[in-house]
Amino acid sequence: MRIRHWNWKRLISAMLCTAAAASLILSAASPVSADDKLDELLKQKQEYQKQLEEINQQISDNEANRADAEEQKELLQQQQSVITSQINLITSQKNDVNQQIADKQAEIDQKQADIDAKQADIDQRWEDFKLRMKAMQQLNDGGSIALLSAATNLYELLSFQQTLEDIYTKDEEVLAELDAEYDDLNNQKQELENDKADLESNLATLSDLGDQLDSKNAELQSSIQQQDATISQAEALAQSLTEEQKKIQAAATEAENAYDSYLQSQIKQYGTSVKIHCSLDFINPLNSYKYISCYFGDGGHGGTDFAAPGGTDIHAMADGVVTNATYHYSYGYYVMIYHGTADDGNSYATLYAHMNSQPLVSVGQTVSKGQLIGHVGTTGNSTGNHLHLEMRVNGSRVSVLPYISY
Repeated sequence: MRIRHWNWKRLISAMLCTAAAASLILSAASPVSADDKLDELLKQKQEYQKQLEEINQQISDNEANRADAEEQKELLQQQQSVITSQINLITSQKNDVNQQIADKQAEIDQKQADIDAKQADIDQRWEDFKLRMKAMQQLNDGGSIALLSAATNLYELLSFQQTLEDIYTKDEEVLAELDAEYDDLNNQKQELENDKADLESNLATLSDLGDQLDSKNAELQSSIQQQDATISQAEALAQSLTEEQKKIQAAATEAENAYDSYLQSQIKQYGTSVKIHCSLDFINPLNSYKYISCYFGDGGHGGTDFAAPGGTDIHAMADGVVTNATYHYSYGYYVMIYHGTADDGNSYATLYAHMNSQPLVSVGQTVSKGQLIGHVGTTGNSTGNHLHLEMRVNGSRVSVLPYISY
């Protein structure tokens, strides 16, 4: 007899009540009813699931923090690379200016040497001029009369006077030229010193800019170190959370198995009086898929993987009751449906794993063949969007392909 999905929950309740009554009659030492036992197992399962969801959220938040730190570090490193290039450019410019200052100083030193030499020449000329002036003064004081009296004619007398005037005039011209040359050298030196002062001002500006860039670079390096510390802390926390996740997952899996085993034992125990019939009329849970990415038994694989786009609808393969609808570290979000016993005497169940989010059905809910139960995803231990599909006969995994069209 085939049980319709709308009275399945009442059937289970009636069966569990019958179990409770039988248990009370047969064993007074067992005061807990089947319903209470099932509720207790369900609460344990839900509590572990809650803990698992909380730690998964912590892992997700921690990973987001680590990713943010990695992103910030990358941005800071990019800024630091730009700053380093600017520092290198400033350093090169400072070296060029320092060389120009050194060259300019060499020119100033050479110009000062030229000025000193010119001053020595002027001093010597001045000394010679003073000697001539002294000699001419002596001539004027008396010696000139003897020279004039020695002149034999007016021409000699006028020539002598002109010669003295020419010597005086020439000395004045030479001294004037030397003074002009001296002034010109000093002007050139002043221009060189002005150029050097401009270069030193440019160097000071470059040095200030270099100091600012060095300060900014130090800030960036400090920020990078802080991000490294954040990343290290996140990695350490991730490892700790992962270990805690494994412990909670193991406990959650044990609670899920206990709940599933108890539920199926109750169904089997009272299935002799009211059978849950499985017609074996299974359908492919996916209306379409890309290809089969992994077959049952490949490398010990316990199911068949159907590669499909994320979000593809997943349908129940046959009528049944949901025994699991939760998250598992390996299955990710998954659903398990018990389909009852077929005419061959075997019980059948199917499992649908790696859904993209919380399943659309809940534990204890009856489902009909073709009902939407979730969507293809890549949660849990998965490397891409696909449906991991299992067929269980009498609790043992077998290939699902003989039961469906594909």
